[in-house]
Amino acid sequence: MTEERYIVMSNQKTELEKRNIVRLSNQQAKLITKTCLRTALIQLLENKEISDISVSELARKAGVSRTAFYSNYQTVDDVLTELIDNGMSEMNNSIWEAINKKEDIFLPIIQKMKDNRDEFTLVLKSNLEKTVFFQMRDHIKKTYPLIDSRSYYLLLAAVGAVRNIILEWLMNDCNESVEFISSLCNHSTDAIRDEVLRHLKTENSI
Repeated sequence: MTEERYIVMSNQKTELEKRNIVRLSNQQAKLITKTCLRTALIQLLENKEISDISVSELARKAGVSRTAFYSNYQTVDDVLTELIDNGMSEMNNSIWEAINKKEDIFLPIIQKMKDNRDEFTLVLKSNLEKTVFFQMRDHIKKTYPLIDSRSYYLLLAAVGAVRNIILEWLMNDCNESVEFISSLCNHSTDAIRDEVLRHLKTENSI
């Protein structure tokens, strides 16, 4: 049995204990451990900068051992990178699903941001917004490896426009409606989106 097959027991109720899981397969344990670490990181970021969070503190908050941490990640930054990358992948899938159904691209994404406003606001307060943007840039390169320079920069421009609209909206406590913000995002990216989509389809990048 590996260490990750068992829950690390402590006097305090940990994220693992909340799930009432005692014995797990390696794959299940890995998934639960990573989920707990990501959740714990979000909680710690409420009061700390990412650079001030140690592996020991994060592991303790998540209720896992340092060994369990290092079997999944090398640094605390790796946890953050995966957290953001998972969000980017989910957002990307939502966008292409909306495109294929000829539906509003931004409405479900912006609604989700409003529903999880505390988490997204936390990103802003923790000075992680630039990290998120660069992660989005890297995600574009990874998702569309055949993208040409023009389409790449146009897509970055679209991402930047949407980013600025949504950031301002979040900082204003989401005073405007989801529908209103979605319409602004659509309007600001229509031309760019259509051109990039045509090229990506031509090049079989999507």
